[in-house]
Amino acid sequence: MDAAAEDLTAVLPPSAAVLASRAMLGIVSASLESALEQVTVPQLRILVVLVARGPVRAGVLAEETGASPSTLTRTVDRLERDGWVRRNSAPSSRRETLVVPTRRAIALVEDVTRRRTEGIERVLARLSDEDRAAVVRGFDLFSGAAGEFDRRRLLGLGIGDERG
Repeated sequence: MDAAAEDLTAVLPPSAAVLASRAMLGIVSASLESALEQVTVPQLRILVVLVARGPVRAGVLAEETGASPSTLTRTVDRLERDGWVRRNSAPSSRRETLVVPTRRAIALVEDVTRRRTEGIERVLARLSDEDRAAVVRGFDLFSGAAGEFDRRRLLGLGIGDERG
């Protein structure tokens, strides 16, 4: 272990980081429970992209989600059958089809985001004002240091969107 890593371990034992990540994963998991009773993870991933981006061509949606075109087509077929999306002709070209989230899909994704936000707020509410400010500052610093992750990996968990 190099000196920088030893210094970091003295300030933030690995167990503290692991426990904090477990707590956050618990919040994320709880935020997804209701949605995953209605759609699968791959379906939710598609809905998250559609709600974040709005109507998109199937090819763009496949690229954004990392799905093969044939897998995407089958998944969108099921989502359309179940009332989560619809297909519309693009205004610029009738040969081009856009996949559009329905109000039901938008409500589902918004519910996941709301549940996640409420879960984090419940935890933060247990802290003093000073500690809450420190944790929020820590979140900002940590996310800044971590940089931007591959959105497709986050979308695979149904948690990446334009709002974070």
